[in-house]
Amino acid sequence: MSLSIILLAFPVFGAGPQDIALPKRPASVQSDLVSALEKRKSVRVYRSEKLSTQDLSAILWAANGVNRDYGRRTAPAAYGNDYIDVYVVSDEGAWCYDAMAHRLKTVTAAPAGLKERLTGQRFVGRASHVLVLVADSGKIPGLFSGSEDRLRWAHATAGAIAQNVYLMGAARGVGTCLVAGLDEEAIRKALGLSAKATPLYVMPLGYEER
Repeated sequence: MSLSIILLAFPVFGAGPQDIALPKRPASVQSDLVSALEKRKSVRVYRSEKLSTQDLSAILWAANGVNRDYGRRTAPAAYGNDYIDVYVVSDEGAWCYDAMAHRLKTVTAAPAGLKERLTGQRFVGRASHVLVLVADSGKIPGLFSGSEDRLRWAHATAGAIAQNVYLMGAARGVGTCLVAGLDEEAIRKALGLSAKATPLYVMPLGYEER
């Protein structure tokens, strides 16, 4: 399965959403690992302020970006296959994260209320951006041929990606929450997913309301 993260809620680009070249990921953050683990929590109340592209860049790279010269990722995957896609959904549109180029590739303009329709949990729609983790069964190594095996591997990798998002978010002051209750049909339709793609989780992103 292939996991995808979708980001929506960028500045207005005129006629519609465009591909977005993300700023270079940070070389460091003002937090060590222990501090990030201490701060890690699920956040469900967000300010109206939109997420900065710098913070979005950092979170996407941490989620499943390239961390070695030969293309390997920050999250583990069976046989190193890239079967999880990360989509980003905002009020302006939806994008898919291209880790190799560290950019967002346009998927679609966002119809009104798309964030709210991703899941039945209302707080998700109030986030600045929402990540959608999507698994592609066609990209999982053939050794794991059973559908249950493929799904287990996809969930394991998605879990590692989610924790990366939590930790970078904690380090940069961005709140998130792993949400499993999805409207799969709405996500499939909005993102134009293939039959082999399965939405697994969404993760709203925003600055915590205090």
